[in-house]
Amino acid sequence: MADKTEFKTGAEPLIDEGAIDGKRPCLIMVRGDFVGQIYELTKDVTWLGRSDQVDLVVADTSISRKHAMVVHRADGFYVSDLDSTNGTQVNRETVAVPTRLREGDKIRVGNVIFKFSYQDDDDTHYHMLLRNMAVKDGLTRAYNKRYFQEVMEKEFEYNRRNKSGLALVMFDIDHFKTVNDTHGHPAGDAVLKQLAELIEFEARGYDLFARVGGEEFVFLMRAGTLVSAIALAERVRNVVAEHAFFYDELCLRITVSLGVAYWSGDGRFEDVDGFVNAADQQLYRAKHGGRNRTCHLEP
Repeated sequence: MADKTEFKTGAEPLIDEGAIDGKRPCLIMVRGDFVGQIYELTKDVTWLGRSDQVDLVVADTSISRKHAMVVHRADGFYVSDLDSTNGTQVNRETVAVPTRLREGDKIRVGNVIFKFSYQDDDDTHYHMLLRNMAVKDGLTRAYNKRYFQEVMEKEFEYNRRNKSGLALVMFDIDHFKTVNDTHGHPAGDAVLKQLAELIEFEARGYDLFARVGGEEFVFLMRAGTLVSAIALAERVRNVVAEHAFFYDELCLRITVSLGVAYWSGDGRFEDVDGFVNAADQQLYRAKHGGRNRTCHLEP
């Protein structure tokens, strides 16, 4: 029986053939929540797992906190399992000893699969295009509802563990049906697209901005506060109310109503749905309170 510290190399050359043409070593997620996402292997040792303390965090319950590691050696990259609960496989073979990776190898950790590959700028650009098609709304280029839900699940669990604060700002366009009924759906689409372009940069660079319904949008603020979330909501409300939206020769004025919910990470919310519903209820309050206003959930 092979000792667990030996390397499964076979008759391999003692050079990293992938580095010859200058391409960068990467792991590309091909199954999981972030299909198409590229992770460049820039360190001698890259740790994979569910813990916030590893290099490549994959927040999937099938993955152990410290699940596997990829080591860069003189002759290439090797993957090792770290006594994980569900194991690590390369091309459907269980990794019992450090196993050398070749171009195109599929690495399975729990229910998530990565492809090992060497990528240049053109390759990276291509995969980013595919990634954007999967996670971005085609009209507004904001993130789509599916992506929001994936990130929301992970941020909810992160906040439960770390209590860093999490805020949601939900909003939609007041009387948007009237815009569509009066001027047609192309005019409505123009308003949605211009609205997204107008407010996308109102938040911090690491906040998530997504379209979650026909005329409904959301900001997800990691490590946010109630004060900062209300301030963002008011900035959005004011900038929209002051802006002129155009479709052909038509000039349209619109307003938005907003609902804000904040969670410190305590036991107030048991699951994601409860937290999202809290923000939605505040949006409902804003609508029924006269529109063009912000309502928030008291902490």
